[in-house]
Amino acid sequence: MRTVRDARGTNWICLELPEVPVEQVAAASSIQPVPVAVECNSGAERAIILVADDWAEALSDAALIETIEAALR
Repeated sequence: MRTVRDARGTNWICLELPEVPVEQVAAASSIQPVPVAVECNSGAERAIILVADDWAEALSDAALIETIEAALR
């Protein structure tokens, strides 16, 4: 689990999911190494992102926010 705050001051709580959701399996299969799915929730918005297995340690806060924002577009 990881919490980040975006430029609007919104807190996002991100948790790794046990498996990639069915609707994202096709996208995940084209990424190497195989990614994990992470749900990020602000209470008002929800994003499912596909990231590397070591996302919690490897992604900076800025990179995690950027990935969340891209998933919301």
